Amino acid sequence: MLSMLGLRPRPLSDQLKLKLPQLNSFVALAMTGSGPRGSVCIETLGDRNFSVTALPGTNTGGTGVFTYENAVGKFRFPAKCLALRAGVATFALPERIEALHVFASAQHRDAIRLDATLTARWRFAPGGRGSGEFARASLTDISRTGASLIVDREIRRGTYLETCFTVSPAAPPLVLLGEVVRSSAIESSKKISLGLRFNAVKPAEDRAITEFINKRQAERRNRGLA
Repeated sequence: MLSMLGLRPRPLSDQLKLKLPQLNSFVALAMTGSGPRGSVCIETLGDRNFSVTALPGTNTGGTGVFTYENAVGKFRFPAKCLALRAGVATFALPERIEALHVFASAQHRDAIRLDATLTARWRFAPGGRGSGEFARASLTDISRTGASLIVDREIRRGTYLETCFTVSPAAPPLVLLGEVVRSSAIESSKKISLGLRFNAVKPAEDRAITEFINKRQAERRNRGLA
């Protein structure tokens, strides 16, 4: 109807996106009135709505209050249930999100790291612009602000590199600029571990990394490994 009238929903702002719960994360849900309460998983997250595992007793048209913590802080918002299907409840995205607590220290947010290994590629980026062919590498100890890049050669601190890696098969690879802030030899493999500090990360890239970390952590919790 909105499209027929020439009207479209306004796109979500970057600030609102950062406050939303992360895909595959677990959040507390309390349906208003005498409705059910419990912990649910964010199954999908779109531009207009999101879906969660439905609590028994959830009704279409009811309002649920979501409380959760992400990399930015702790938040709460009410949302209307739009549909129920196959054990999944779909809710409308909120226009406003109440901040219960915003982490004042970037160190707290940046401390969320994932001990996983990804296939990556890298190349030199003098002046902040990548040039030349990409070389193979591995990426470990991944966070929103940096990672460890495992390469075959020594590279001086202060050198800028462009790193390419994939965090979702449904999205194009991330290509991030990073500064080498640490370099150490790995005796067992004779390779070099470079500490990278990412530079000029865009909100969408930041969100993609955070979602990837949360998804992997949720998978480990489900397997009883975290």
